[in-house]
Amino acid sequence: MIDQLRQQLNTLGENYIEKKAVFKIKVIPFFCAISIKKDHKSEGRLSFYSNQLIEILMVVLFVLFGLSIYDIDAGFTHGPIHIMFAILITFNLILKQVAIEGLKTRLAMLRLYEQQALNNNADVIIANSDKNTK
Repeated sequence: MIDQLRQQLNTLGENYIEKKAVFKIKVIPFFCAISIKKDHKSEGRLSFYSNQLIEILMVVLFVLFGLSIYDIDAGFTHGPIHIMFAILITFNLILKQVAIEGLKTRLAMLRLYEQQALNNNADVIIANSDKNTK
């Protein structure tokens, strides 16, 4: 399964790093990376993830802290800047999730195209063998 994933990533032209059967794919350099690892509990499955738990916690803390110190009279640096950081991190989380789903879709479509090519080749071979036997 790992060899098949490695071949599919090479076919798609993805930039990846492999360490101990865990793939780290750089979707957008310096901004978004996805990790893929084999799920040991259920054989034959791959887990797509990016470390989003820490970022979700940061969003919650920035929003809570920004709302707790918000003072209309104090100016821009007392509150709204923290909420802005939370919004930027949220956009990053959304972009990572879109990248994960996009990579899953591209891998699935590649498998479908390969299966379709195999079926077409098998049909051509069967048609040629039928012509030769007549």
